[in-house]
Amino acid sequence: MIAASIVALVIYGIKPGADFTGGTLVEVGFNNNIKASDIQESLKDLNLPSLSIANTARNSVLIKTAPIDRGEIDSILVTLRANLTQNPDSSITHVTEKQAQTVGPSVGANLARRAIIAVSLAVIAIVLYVAWSFRHVQKPFTSWSMSAATIIALVHDIIFTLGFVSVINHFYGFEANSYLLVALLTVLGFSVHDTIVVFDRIRENLLHTSRHIALESIINDSVNQTLARSLNTSLTVILVLLALASIGGATIRPFVLTLLAGIAIGTYSSIFVASPALVTWHHIKERKRGVR
Repeated sequence: MIAASIVALVIYGIKPGADFTGGTLVEVGFNNNIKASDIQESLKDLNLPSLSIANTARNSVLIKTAPIDRGEIDSILVTLRANLTQNPDSSITHVTEKQAQTVGPSVGANLARRAIIAVSLAVIAIVLYVAWSFRHVQKPFTSWSMSAATIIALVHDIIFTLGFVSVINHFYGFEANSYLLVALLTVLGFSVHDTIVVFDRIRENLLHTSRHIALESIINDSVNQTLARSLNTSLTVILVLLALASIGGATIRPFVLTLLAGIAIGTYSSIFVASPALVTWHHIKERKRGVR
């Protein structure tokens, strides 16, 4: 999965939206359904820069362009009313502006920098929190080894989520806007929550289990003891996200789908990545001691 995600990122990349590159988003409502191609045809004479049009689930379309001023937005509405409401073959009788927002290129670049800083600070804070929370963990583990395993799982989650975003951006025309930052931070928080639940049970079992029992067996028991809780918690969230993805509308669908993929992979990594990483970390240390 990680290899496929990296390949997707290399081949498709992540198409930044107006929040990061700057642009204008206008949502126009109609009294009936209308095809994006009809809107495209109606606006072709305006020669709008970087024009893209997407239908929503509520008789409206999202019109995205490079940054334009208020006068050009009004020209879009006037043109649509002239071409659609006055056409006898059209079922459209009302054209209304639902929202319009413009983000300048400098604002978008600043948001991109802040997004990178926010994710980096979140990862650092998680490392310090895990190290402090497990400062009394029994040997052979240390609080820092648990922090390292947590980071491995988080990096795994971020790479997969970004790979997923690149795929839906490429095949479904979504753009990565500020929702991506919110989704990534949410995925980080949810993933580390699941990981800490498993690690806390490992700490308790290390404290109350004989040292003669194999480390792999202790960790396996700990994962099994927390498995139902982790799966049930994630399932409740995933069911809500599935409902939002199906009926929530086109404007929030990229955000919901990103959360859905991130939370699903975060649940997986807490069980199948973070815990095995602890065992691998221990074996590497043991081999180094043997060499010495």
